[in-house]
Amino acid sequence: MSFSLSIFASGSRGNALLVNTGDARILIDCGLGVRTLVPLLQSAGVHLKDLNAILITHEHTDHVRGLERVLNHTHAALYATEGTLAAIDHVIPARTTTCAVNSEAFEIGNAVIRAIPIPHDAAEPVSYQLVFDHHRLLVATDLGKVTRELAGALRDSTVAVFESNHDEEMLANGSYPEFLKERIRSNTGHLSNRQCATALKACRESELRTVILAHLSDENNEPPLARASAEAVLDPDACSLFVTRQGAVGPHLNFDSHHHTKGQPTCEPWSLFPSRSS
Repeated sequence: MSFSLSIFASGSRGNALLVNTGDARILIDCGLGVRTLVPLLQSAGVHLKDLNAILITHEHTDHVRGLERVLNHTHAALYATEGTLAAIDHVIPARTTTCAVNSEAFEIGNAVIRAIPIPHDAAEPVSYQLVFDHHRLLVATDLGKVTRELAGALRDSTVAVFESNHDEEMLANGSYPEFLKERIRSNTGHLSNRQCATALKACRESELRTVILAHLSDENNEPPLARASAEAVLDPDACSLFVTRQGAVGPHLNFDSHHHTKGQPTCEPWSLFPSRSS
């Protein structure tokens, strides 16, 4: 069985990605305006009405900016923790089917999904692991440290969208005020390139075959730095590596039953699509 993964946005400007298992079309986070999201979905062969579910990791604006208008145009069910649902209750249309997630696994189509708590400065944030056929996909960004449970999920995954937010030296010497630097460095902030690499290094003997570095900071990171940090610990013969960019779309990847990766690894600029202000 094959599946596709399309990263529409990753970072403080907005977050949204699409997982299409063939039997289920799942949007994870909805931080883009509907006029931006619709053509991106269509480029992946999916319409709003085709979505089976929207999974929200937490309530920060860059993850829910377009949620209200998107929910007004789809019958997809909304999944999030009770804490997140309470935090975004004011943008959820009354007709929307909401499903509170917890430690219990749940199913959407042929995908079995598990919400994994993560440390971040939000109400009740989670990452998600989706399991279907021989594939195990982990989506984990916006976290200040890698917990034991998340580390286990990462080692147990075949594909991971994983945070590599900042270069520690760039952050220390950058223009951010000290309180913001401390927030980013904290255990409820964001993962550095070094922290990401440490987590990936523990997966060298695992079945992890594809890593997409995500949520890179515009101000405190550069894609070559994030890539070099991860490449230093990954086996290039066993694991493919991709890097997202702020304000860009991609990669778009297809996976076959043998975990081979095909598709477009390049990231296209936002200017190809309508304004994100909607």
